[in-house]
Parts: sequence; structure tokens; C-alpha cells
Amino acid sequence: MTARRAARERATLASGRLQVVETRRPGPRSVRSFKILLAHDPRAATCDPLARAIEAALENVEIVDASSIDDALLASATERFDACLVCLDLPPAPVGGARLASELVDTNHPVVLVTRSLRWLPPDRPALQKLPWIPPDARTDEITSAIAAATSECDSVIRARAPLPGDLLGAPAFRARR
Repeated sequence: MTARRAARERATLASGRLQVVETRRPGPRSVRSFKILLAHDPRAATCDPLARAIEAALENVEIVDASSIDDALLASATERFDACLVCLDLPPAPVGGARLASELVDTNHPVVLVTRSLRWLPPDRPALQKLPWIPPDARTDEITSAIAAATSECDSVIRARAPLPGDLLGAPAFRARR
């Protein structure tokens, strides 16, 4: 038996910052943190300002840093992310980042590309052209709108809902009783 998470709402604060609100029952709702996967080349300082901008753009954010394709795929198979930001500078650039983005889209994860230009995308992956993208030095409003675009329901042509942890590994995901 697989336990499912409660329905989620995305709320935008007056400050323009996004937050995830979990609904359980009528009455007060608890706010949990956004969980973002940031896959980039740790040797390059290109995405360092992006991590700080994500923290400024989102309320209660948890950033999981993945320094390789394997790290990102393992993290995405075992945890649920609200958005996956994939830098095309991920080695071997730009094919590594494009391959990771394709695999995440194929497994129904919300993806935002981090690149200065879409010209680096391989022509044999047209689905990546439809993804939202931001430059590594993106402003907070650009980050907020790109994540909102990646996670919106109207994006269902590209992806469906992200799988629960354990679904990709073929193991049931159990949730502790409260």
C-alpha cells in the first residue's frame, strides 16, 4: 500500500516569495519548505549567486546540491522535489546537463534549465526547448516565475505529477502515522 501526500497549494506572499502550503483538514494549515534540486558543476562559480538568489526568492527553501548527473538522479529517485534546476554547465557540458534534464522530464519532475542561451540544447531533444529557463545570475522575480511555470498544472503536456519517493526504485513509500 502506498501512502499519498495531502494536496498542496502554492501561495504567493505579498513580498512575491513563493511558499508551499500543505492542506490536511479544515482549519489552520502548516507551511513546509520548498525542496529544490540544484544540479551544477561545483568547480565553476557560475551558479554560486543562483543559490543565494533562490534563498532570497523562496520562503523556507531547502536546496539539495548535486554535483554530478549520478548524484542528481539518485536524489530525484529517493526524494520529492518541488523543482529541479539543471545547469547546462554540468559535466560534460552541455551534453551532461541536457541529458540530466531529459531524464528528469522523462520521470515527470518539474525542471528549470539554468543557461545563458538555449542554443546549447541538443537538437535531438525538442522537449527541452519548451522548459522554462533562467540565467545563472537570475533575479528573484525571474526565479519565482520560472519555478511557477515549471510546476504549474498547465505544463502537463510536458510532465505529469512528480512521483513519490520510492516509486522509481519500485519500493512502496510509507509515511509514519501521526
